[in-house]
Amino acid sequence: MTESAPLKNPVREYRMFRRRMLVAAIIGVALVLILIVRLLDLQIMEHPYYDTLALGNRIRTLPINPPRGILYDRRGIVLAENVPSYELVIHRDDIRNLRHTLHRIESIVPIRRQDLRLFWQLVRVEPPYEPVPLQRDLSTTSVARLAVNLDRLPGVSIRAHLKRFYPLGPIGAHLLGYVGPIHPGELRRNPGHLYDAESDVGQDGFERSYENLLYGIPGVREVEVNVQGRLVRVVHTEPPVPGDSIYLTIDARLQAIAHEMLGQNAGAVVALNPHTGGILALASTPSFNPNRFVNGIREATYRKLSDNPLQPLFNRALQGEYAPASTIKPFLALAVLADHVITTRTTLYCPGTFVLPGTTHVYHDWQPWGHGNTNLRKALVQSVDVFFYHMAVDLGIHRMDRFLRPFGFGRKPDIDLAGARAGVLPSPGWKLKHTGGSWYEGDTVISGIGQGYWLVTPLQMAVAVGTIAARGHRYHPRIIHAIANPMTHRIYPVLPEPARTIHLDAPGLWRIVARDMESVIKNPTGTAHGIDAGLEYTLAGKTGTAQVSNRDRSDFINYHLIPKSERDNAVFIAFGPIPHPEIAVAVFIQHGVAGALTAAPIARRIIDAYLEARGVPPHRNPYRSLDRARGS
Repeated sequence: MTESAPLKNPVREYRMFRRRMLVAAIIGVALVLILIVRLLDLQIMEHPYYDTLALGNRIRTLPINPPRGILYDRRGIVLAENVPSYELVIHRDDIRNLRHTLHRIESIVPIRRQDLRLFWQLVRVEPPYEPVPLQRDLSTTSVARLAVNLDRLPGVSIRAHLKRFYPLGPIGAHLLGYVGPIHPGELRRNPGHLYDAESDVGQDGFERSYENLLYGIPGVREVEVNVQGRLVRVVHTEPPVPGDSIYLTIDARLQAIAHEMLGQNAGAVVALNPHTGGILALASTPSFNPNRFVNGIREATYRKLSDNPLQPLFNRALQGEYAPASTIKPFLALAVLADHVITTRTTLYCPGTFVLPGTTHVYHDWQPWGHGNTNLRKALVQSVDVFFYHMAVDLGIHRMDRFLRPFGFGRKPDIDLAGARAGVLPSPGWKLKHTGGSWYEGDTVISGIGQGYWLVTPLQMAVAVGTIAARGHRYHPRIIHAIANPMTHRIYPVLPEPARTIHLDAPGLWRIVARDMESVIKNPTGTAHGIDAGLEYTLAGKTGTAQVSNRDRSDFINYHLIPKSERDNAVFIAFGPIPHPEIAVAVFIQHGVAGALTAAPIARRIIDAYLEARGVPPHRNPYRSLDRARGS
C-alpha cells in the first residue's frame, strides 16, 4: 500500500508569499513615488497657478474712493469743492436680519423712501462683505441720535464722507452739472472696478464730461473673506490718488452777472474770447440748485423741476435752438460782398414790402413805411428786412449754405461738453430730408432775415460772431483753462485748439462788416444805439427779433399788453473793444420782445464788467432809457 502526498508545502507557500510581498512592495513603492512626484509637481511646478486660484477664493480687492478734483474759475475762485459729511453705512455680514435692523433704524431717524429703494438696488449688485450706504449727509441731530444707539445696532456705522458742494448754487449749474450717488446699473458696468456702492459720479455737465480726470485713481484694499463672504481681516491697503483739479476758462464774476441780468427770463448768455475759444460765461435761466442732487434729490423736488413749464433743467446755452432773426444779417452781408453780388455802394429802395416776381405774397419789413434808399451800411444799422430779402434771392440758397456753413451753423460745436445741438442751416437738401417737401423761393426770402427753418444755439452764435471779431480766425470753444496735478502740484495749461480759418479773397471785408456793426450802436439811427450812452470804448453788435406769432410786429409800444407767450424772442450779438476785440457775446431771451430792448443791455453789462476787470474804464453814466424799441 502506497503512502499519500502531504496536503501542504510550507516551502512553496513561503516562496509564493515572498513573491507576492515583493510585487506588493514594488507597487506600493511605485504608488508612493508617483504621489511624491505629483506632490512635487503641485507644490513646485504648479504652485503659482493654484496659489492664485486659492487667493481668488479668499482674497477680495475693494476700491477706496479718491477725493474728487476741485473746480476753479480762471482766477482761482472755487466753483466745486468737497466738504465733510456723514453717512449711515450698513455692513451686511454683521447683520442676521437686515429688514429688522432697518426697522430699528427707522424708529430712531427717518429714512427717505428713495434712499431705501436705492439701498435695496445696491444690495442686489454688491457682494455681502461690501458696506452699502443707507443715508447720506446726515444732520447733526441724526448723527447724535444714531451715535447713542449704535451699541444696539450691530452692523451699522456712521462714517465720515466727502460730499460735493457748489458754492455758487444755481449760478453755472448748467455748465458745471453735478455729481450724485452711483446708480446700480452704472455699478454693474463699472470698468476696472473703479467704483463701489459709496461712489459719487458725474451725472451732468462738466462733472460728467470730465469724470475720468476728476474722479482720480481709486485706492486698493485687499481683504480676506471666509466661505460665507464675511470679512476676516484686511490684508493690504494702498491709498487712492486724488482727482485732478481743473481751472476753467469761466470768469465767475461774469457768470454771476450774466445770471443776474437774465433774471426771471427764460434765456441764455454765452461769452467767449474770440482769439482762444475760451468760454468766459455760459448761463442759462431759469436754473436750479445742483447741491440738491448731490445726495440724491427728493422725488417731489425733482418732479417739481421736471414738470416746470419753464424747464429749469434745460441747458438753453447748448441745447436751446432759436431763430437767429436779424443777427444773421452781418454774415449774409459778408456773403454777398465776398461773392460779388453787390458792393458797398449798391443802393436799393425799401418801400416797406417785398414781392417775388410772378407772385402775390407780400413780405413785410419790420418798419411798415419802409426805409427809402438803402445801401449795405444802412441795411445793417437799421436792420432793413427788404434789403436782405433781395440779398437772399440774388445770392441764392446754395451759395448762402456754402458760405455760412464754415461759421459753424448747422453742425454741432466741437466743445468739451456733452449735449450741444447742431441747429438748422436751411437748404433744399435739409428740407427734403426732414420734411419731405420741396424748396421754394419764398423759403430763400425768409432765410435772408434769419427766420423760416433757421435754428441756432446761443453757443453757435457766440462762436460765429467771434469769428467776425477775429477776422476769420476760428477756435473750437472750450471750457478747460488748465489742469493741476494733485500729487506734484504742477499746473498744466490747456492750449487753444484752432479750427479751420475762413479766408476771404478780400480780407478787408471783415473790417467793413465790423465797422457797420459798430454803427448799429454808435449811429443815432442804429437799432442798438440805446446802449451807447456813456460808452468809452467802441463796441460792435447786431440786434435780432425773432417772430414767434403772426401778430402785427409794428406794435412795440404796447408790448406789455401782449401775452408773454406771443411776444417775440430777443437776440443780440456783440464784440469789443474795437479795434482789438477781446470778448464776443451772444444773448437770447425767450419772449423778450426786441433785441434792443432786453438782450442788448445784458451784453453791454457783461462786456463792461469784463473790461473793468482788465483796467479799461467802460462807462461813467448809467444806460439811457431806450426812446423806442425797434423791430430788429
